[in-house]
Amino acid sequence: MQSFKADELPQNPRERANPLSILMFCFTMPVFFKGRKKTLDERDLFRALNSHRSATLGTEMGEAWEAEIDKKRQKHKEPSLLSAVLHVFGARYAGLGFILFLLEIGLRVTQPLFLGGLVNYYANPANSESTSTAYLFALGVILCSALNVLFMHPYMLAVLHTGMKVRVALCSLIYRKALRLSKTALGSTTTGQVVNLISNDVGRLDTSLIHMHYLWLGPLEIAVITILMYREIGVSSLFGVAFMLLFLPLQAYLGKKTSVLRLRTALCTDERVRMMNEIISGIQVIKMYAWEKPFGKMVQFARHKEMKAIRNVNYIRGILQSFIMFMTRVSIFVSLVGYVLLGQFLTSEKAFVITAYYNILRNTMTVYFPMAISQIAETLVSIKRIEKYLLYDETKVKDRSDDNENEYKTIKQTYIIEENEKSLTLNGGLKPLQTKVDEKQIKPGIEIHKLKAKWDRSMTEYTLHNIELKVKPRTLVAVIGPVGSGKSSLIQAILGELPAESGSINVHGTFSYAAQEPWLFTGTVRQNILFGLPMDKNRYRTVVKKCALERDFELLPFGDKTIVGERGTSLSGGQKARISLARAVYRKSDVYLLDD
Repeated sequence: MQSFKADELPQNPRERANPLSILMFCFTMPVFFKGRKKTLDERDLFRALNSHRSATLGTEMGEAWEAEIDKKRQKHKEPSLLSAVLHVFGARYAGLGFILFLLEIGLRVTQPLFLGGLVNYYANPANSESTSTAYLFALGVILCSALNVLFMHPYMLAVLHTGMKVRVALCSLIYRKALRLSKTALGSTTTGQVVNLISNDVGRLDTSLIHMHYLWLGPLEIAVITILMYREIGVSSLFGVAFMLLFLPLQAYLGKKTSVLRLRTALCTDERVRMMNEIISGIQVIKMYAWEKPFGKMVQFARHKEMKAIRNVNYIRGILQSFIMFMTRVSIFVSLVGYVLLGQFLTSEKAFVITAYYNILRNTMTVYFPMAISQIAETLVSIKRIEKYLLYDETKVKDRSDDNENEYKTIKQTYIIEENEKSLTLNGGLKPLQTKVDEKQIKPGIEIHKLKAKWDRSMTEYTLHNIELKVKPRTLVAVIGPVGSGKSSLIQAILGELPAESGSINVHGTFSYAAQEPWLFTGTVRQNILFGLPMDKNRYRTVVKKCALERDFELLPFGDKTIVGERGTSLSGGQKARISLARAVYRKSDVYLLDD
């Protein structure tokens, strides 16, 4: 399969489709015709709409979330992700709710009125209604059905699009957060948890809010239909509606129970995924010691707990689904029997109209309303879990003002000139150095004053305590100490990964970092060294030589073009460390931080 960029795909046909084509989905027909002639592949996809792009949605959602954090922290309250989501997408959902109101109350509820008039015309031959009136009743029944079909599906697509936008925006927010997590936060979360957030929690938002508006539209529709049925059969209409309303508290309770079980299921899934990640990471050791069966039993037990929680959720969903057939038919029976027992004569017109009204309530109150309760409960649980993740500590990025940056650049250039005793002019010529710079004017590369920091804020003992350090530019400083003495923590504090409780850290200029644990991505050795920077052959050769990689390149089957597996599985520990060091050295920086 050939790779290609998304921008190379053809324009989305919806962008140039007219309103009628969008309403009737005519713009999708060329895809069906093409699929009839050949098997569709990636090249037959279209570019995403501008309003659907993750960059746009993620930025918009990120700005709303940052504004929510600032607003709530000023009031000393916890920020709410739900408020941020409503700020961005609330107006869209409100507009869709108004459209659904027109479809439900304006079309579906009025259709039984036309049906009753039409049945009454044929049931009473002596009726004074004219034939033209009967035609109007028939036209009303047909138009209500036709308009409902014509507008309901575009409405559903709009709801799904809005749900997709929420999902894409939150996925982008989670991804950006993952890149900024501090070391402390990384200890509180796992890769499996992030994957579970994106696949399960965020993945539900596509369809979980389809029936959201029935939460308020359902009771309103019951009130309107009850009034209309009261006009038809009087107090008997209240019997069936009352029977239906008796089950609403049970439905609400089951919906709340679903949210509790949904949270329990998510926690069980997190635990199982975390365990599987650890087992896969240490599969070599497990195989060497023949521990397959004990670890298999651990996974089986975790999966059993998860399945038990999922099974309980499905039991509740089954009970809610059973109400669809039970409640409606019993309600119709109760209303019609009550009408007859009160001494009234039941006509076909009234039977058809009452049945039509209850069929509307059947979908609304036994399908959509319980689903709305269940889905909103699950959505709130998912949003709370995402909110908890987004509130983890981040690595603080220090902003340097242009003045300080320019000041340091000038001093740094002068310092280098002093060493070389010559300076370069803009046209490439040389001229003797005319001025000397006082060393007191040169700011240290790294300056630490009375630093106190610790990884766990709940602990009383500091990891770093009253650290004083000044490192001048162009000097080599080695920090030596036993294991666990805080050498790596000092580097993490300089990088901003370990937050300072008190004191100050000033790093003048840019820095490059080689971690104690080498990190490699799937790609060639050269790509791992360049890490997105342009190729400078002279510098690259120098870096390879200084990092002792020449011999490694000779041993590798394709030299520096050898593909490195995930996490550098095809390389030795020393090779991974040297490549990681070369990556840090290749990047032109003012400060180089090398851990071990």
